[in-house]
Amino acid sequence: MENDFPTAPQAIGNYVTYKRVGNLIFTSGHIPITGNQKFIGKVPSEISITDAYAASALCAKLTIATLKSHTDINNLQPVNVVGFVNADDSFVDHAKVLNGFTDTLAEFFSEKATRSAVGVKSLPLNVCVEVQCIFSYE
Repeated sequence: MENDFPTAPQAIGNYVTYKRVGNLIFTSGHIPITGNQKFIGKVPSEISITDAYAASALCAKLTIATLKSHTDINNLQPVNVVGFVNADDSFVDHAKVLNGFTDTLAEFFSEKATRSAVGVKSLPLNVCVEVQCIFSYE
């Protein structure tokens, strides 16, 4: 998995992608866009649940890349995950999309986080998913 790790994204506005406060680390929302990958559209009419799952997994890799660019991830555990799914009005399987994120986290961390999976009408750049997290620093 290390070989296919993306480069940590940079903030594209007036914010930071990583913020440590005491023993907590907050990450900004990460979206599934890299130099060679882009997951765009509403789930499931424009992008399949399977592809949205892969997009969510990419968000996890980007989040981990951000963490690695600032600290040793061996000292971290996930606390909370909030995922936003760009979904059609009738879509109800948001959790299936966010499983891509939490399944990927489970490859790196021994503890599970709490999670919210939220359907939204739109997301920046029309991506299919955006995920933000809180980690504890041990």
